Parts: sequence; C-alpha cells; structure tokens
Amino acid sequence: MKDKLSLSGFVAFLNFHKLSVAKATGLRRALKKAGGDYMVSKKTLISIASKEVGFEIDKKKLEGEVGIAIAGKSEDAILAISKEITTFAKKNAEMLKIIGGIWSAEFGGGEWSDADQIKRLAAIPGRDVLLTQLAFMLSQPMASLARVLNKLSENKGQN
Repeated sequence: MKDKLSLSGFVAFLNFHKLSVAKATGLRRALKKAGGDYMVSKKTLISIASKEVGFEIDKKKLEGEVGIAIAGKSEDAILAISKEITTFAKKNAEMLKIIGGIWSAEFGGGEWSDADQIKRLAAIPGRDVLLTQLAFMLSQPMASLARVLNKLSENKGQN
C-alpha cells in the first residue's frame, strides 16, 4: 500500500458499507480502466502507510468501512478517477459514500479535500473538451468579423 500511495497524485477515501462484492469488482475495474486502483484496508494501516508517504490523515474523518481509490500522478488520471468515483457514488448512494481525499505535494501538498470538492473536481471537463471550448471561443470573434465584413461588402456592391 505504501508503494502505491507514494506513486499517487490523489487518494480518495470511500465508505463502502453494504457494497456487494460484485459492485466492488465493478468499481475496481472502472478505476483500473481510468488509470487508478482501489483497495480496502484497515484504517490503522491506511493511516500508517499515509503518514510514511507524507499524507497526514485524521483517523476520525475515516468513518465506517474504508476503501481507497488511488489516482496516478497525471491531471488526466486524477480527473478520471474523481469522475468514476462520483458517478459510482451517485448510482450506489446507499452503498458508497465519498469521505474525502488528499493530494500529493505536487498537487497541493497533502491538503484534505471533502466530498464536495471531489464532486466539483469531477465536474471539470477533460483536457480535450477544454481545448475544444478554448478553440471555439477564440475562433468566434474572427468568424463574427468575417461575417460583418462580408455584409459590408455586399451592401457596397448593391449601392
């Protein structure tokens, strides 16, 4: 666990009370596909491994049966993991609850994030979508200018 935590950019803590093995396997597969990992361990072991890696976690925040979702060090992996967790938690609200998460030093220095912050992170579109939106926003003033100039030249041609 310590090795996986040391290689992570973000770790989310999940309360998985009443989560069936089939659903847990589905979550694990979805997280693997998104470039992350999911594991279940005792709170004491999670706390010790986290402390050794540099994450300070208050064990009081870890309520119930705790599983951890681990994202890689890329922003895309962190976004993908947060989206998978949030989607899965919405579909299985009675079985899975997002407790919070913690960032590595590269992404904020071990700051605790609550469930709302993780849900807001999941709402951020992916890099490709953001770049497409930016290109569209940058192209619109040029397209508007071209339409105006075209209209002016048509009006001059009629006079």
